[in-house]
Amino acid sequence: MRRVIVALMMLSAVFSPTVALYAQAATQDLVPVPYGPAEFPDWQKDLRRAEIISFGSLPFVTFAASIYYDVFRYFSNNRDEAYLPWPLKKSEIAVPLSQQEQKNILLASVGISLGVAVFDFSIRQIKRSARNRAEERARESRKKTIIIEEIRTQ
Repeated sequence: MRRVIVALMMLSAVFSPTVALYAQAATQDLVPVPYGPAEFPDWQKDLRRAEIISFGSLPFVTFAASIYYDVFRYFSNNRDEAYLPWPLKKSEIAVPLSQQEQKNILLASVGISLGVAVFDFSIRQIKRSARNRAEERARESRKKTIIIEEIRTQ
């Protein structure tokens, strides 16, 4: 009995995707519609931009942070040849980074990447605020047209 149930379950798992393919109506339009300009609020666009900037800058910041840390480590160890910075390291005598040092480099990189994203967000907010103030001033300064009508007396 157990084998029959397992066989039925396997058969249903194999044939159910093909049945689902034919169940769709052929008259549906499956072409996606592009996003409209007002589909997402500004805070979501800003959050997405900050996410892209922080993750996009992370590899470059990590590379730079590891180079700077290697230079710092070299000078803090009295210019010992075993601690030469990355492009000059000799693999036979180089002292590898400890696990804690690697974590510190990564944490510093993440912090700097987030700082870059916050800086970009701040600049965009300042520019947006200045643009909105300028538009508001322009709206206020527009003078309404004065229409002079002749008064007719009869």
